[in-house]
Amino acid sequence: MAEDADEVKARLREKIRNQAAALLFKADNVINKVKREEKDDAEAAEGGGEGNGSSAASPSQRTSITVGDAETRRSSLKAARPSAASTNESDELTKRLQKLALERQKQNKGDRLKVIQSDTNSHLSSVKTFQDLNLPKHLLDAIFTMGFDRPSAIQEEALPRILADPPRNVIGQAQSGSGKTAAFTLGMLYRIDVDAPASTQALCVTPTRELAIQIFEKAVKPMAANMAGLKVQLAVAGTHFEKGQKCDAHIIIGTPGKVVDWMKRRLFNAKTIKVFVLDEADSMIEEGGHRANSLLIKKNLHKKCQSLFFSATFPPEVVTFAGKMVDNPDRILIEEGDEFLVVDVIKQLWVDTRDYNGGKLEFLADIYSLLTIGQSIVFVGTKRDADTVHQTLSDSGYTCSVLHGGVDGAERDATMLAFRNGESNVLITTNVLARGVDVDNVCLVVNYDVPVDKDQMPDFETYLHRIGRTGRFGRKGTAINLIGDQRSLEVLAAIEDHFSMDGQEMIAQATADPENLADMIEI
Repeated sequence: MAEDADEVKARLREKIRNQAAALLFKADNVINKVKREEKDDAEAAEGGGEGNGSSAASPSQRTSITVGDAETRRSSLKAARPSAASTNESDELTKRLQKLALERQKQNKGDRLKVIQSDTNSHLSSVKTFQDLNLPKHLLDAIFTMGFDRPSAIQEEALPRILADPPRNVIGQAQSGSGKTAAFTLGMLYRIDVDAPASTQALCVTPTRELAIQIFEKAVKPMAANMAGLKVQLAVAGTHFEKGQKCDAHIIIGTPGKVVDWMKRRLFNAKTIKVFVLDEADSMIEEGGHRANSLLIKKNLHKKCQSLFFSATFPPEVVTFAGKMVDNPDRILIEEGDEFLVVDVIKQLWVDTRDYNGGKLEFLADIYSLLTIGQSIVFVGTKRDADTVHQTLSDSGYTCSVLHGGVDGAERDATMLAFRNGESNVLITTNVLARGVDVDNVCLVVNYDVPVDKDQMPDFETYLHRIGRTGRFGRKGTAINLIGDQRSLEVLAAIEDHFSMDGQEMIAQATADPENLADMIEI
């Protein structure tokens, strides 16, 4: 009974702390609202009685961006926080409230996961150690060898459901670099019977060959190091089977087009698959993406096959569609708004290069001339521009490489291997590498072009995935956004508006001074 009483007290203390933090946030919001109203009134009076009375549209309401809207948001990008001149002794309480609230927010930020169980009578609960999962010794040893000391927030919630008997379908969301890949890899290996007659028992489908290769090399191989006899096959462009030959691998990891091709050619038996994983699931099932192939694959699997859908971003409409693809999934989603998707350890900056001699291309070259860093990735909007940036940096003497959809499979593999091995320090790429690809030493991401979708509207999810290539597993990183025209400024303003917390500055402006910017970069 003493333990029960202690647990009750602990819960009460936690509840009180949460309520206090909530009150601090509310007080902070009220104070900020009053300050904004006072500022608007002052601007209206100064401008002849015609102030900025319209309220900004919410992200869900925003269907277009106007120049006027960008001009309003420009001040937020440039200086969202109160200036020193506007801060006096009467603001000290406000500052203390903000500090306490932000500390509480940061403490909980990566752990705010909401679990929606399909079976409300289920007694499954989260775990705090890997030992709590009762894993086979070979898997537990491999996890510790890989450097995992304790489960991350997503692993605490997802693994008990992934490993449950009978298996549970899971839709899982968490920040980039939080351990999602390890969670579903463990789920696949846990279900594999290497002594069973040759048959495919797990299938993992990803949007790109680079991500498929990474899952194989960085997750499956080390975690399965003690599973003698395990066979894993990559299903990517360039992999061929002779006529009459079948795939007898226990696990297939591949891209949707190649997996569907193999399925149609009956190279493996889809009905023997026990676990089906969609990595970067929002991209795999969103309308206009890989939805048709993903649905076709799912349709050919056994009805009792376990489905695991994971991603860092999950728009509500995609979550709804995913829930229709699989039976009674448990949903593990980030509880708060999109602002909780952004990783704290990534410093985000933007630079206006419109008046810089030579524009953003010359500015980029000047930045690299001052930096001594490990690996960095430059994201460019088109293949043509990627080649141009690559040529410019190469001509300037930098060790760099380029990767996009126009590069053939073998060359792409060689490029990624050279980048991982440090033979190339700068990788210029399109969105082909925006999702999931993890290179340990990446400490800088440059958005040479801010991300837009096919309709040239701000692409919030791609921005998040791009900057998530740095700041992995708590390491520091920097993301720089280069602005070369008015439209890019408008797009970036919309992105900050979408992700920022209560109007706080998320992307700080840096001057178009390469030396000053080099000092700001987290290495």
